[in-house]
Amino acid sequence: MKVLFLPDYPEREFYTIIPIFMRLGWFATQDPGDEFAFAICWQDSTFVESDPVLLEVARKVPVLNLGCRDISKRRVERVFSETFGRTTFVDPLTFQGRAVCKYDENARGGDIVQLPVAAPKAGRVYQTLIDSSSDGEMVEFRVPVILGNIPVVYEERKDIPVDSIKTRKRSARLRPPRDVFEETERADLLAFCARMGLDFGELDVLRSNADGQLYVLDVNKTPGGFGIFNRVNWTRDQRAEAIEILSRAFADGIERRLLEQG
Repeated sequence: MKVLFLPDYPEREFYTIIPIFMRLGWFATQDPGDEFAFAICWQDSTFVESDPVLLEVARKVPVLNLGCRDISKRRVERVFSETFGRTTFVDPLTFQGRAVCKYDENARGGDIVQLPVAAPKAGRVYQTLIDSSSDGEMVEFRVPVILGNIPVVYEERKDIPVDSIKTRKRSARLRPPRDVFEETERADLLAFCARMGLDFGELDVLRSNADGQLYVLDVNKTPGGFGIFNRVNWTRDQRAEAIEILSRAFADGIERRLLEQG
């Protein structure tokens, strides 16, 4: 199977899509004149401009992530609030206590600060510092989403943040989604993705110790984690199992989508 990628292409080896394609024996093209089964709107950036070529392609075949053009913190928070009925943002001028100051752009990290402040920083957002710790480690769920399905959950354990939310990863393990999230929570996560226009990607999710609720903090439409630097700390067997699960979910999901689009 051949797949069109526009406006960009996953040229770096750590992108998750690459081992999935290798496992499935699929190929890629950037030429809209080629024969291809479907397309993926691919650009590793927070904001993506509408592509007229992909809009035309979408009249004929599925174009994944075509509607996911904004994964900024403000956009993620707005959709999260609409879907789950709660918020993570705080007013930095009035909130009392520790919070996280992040860039609105994706994948820029964040600092832990004491609020209130006299003047918020430009281009930043302020979020509740969510305690998801267990046994002296921070627990974060990385949630792959593929064509309306959550095939697996990565439970990552990290050092508890003190000054920055980027801390050392200690371990990761694969978990069945039903063992991590209730059925209604899985439905809400998928509804959130539908509103974001996310067909393929990953979510960063925490479960707060304060109220037991889920909080979606980030959306990644060009996920990585299977590169040779092994930043996730996979074992060899975990990596192989994860790629197999993701590949099977992708193949099954795109088969359904192609049938639906006719």
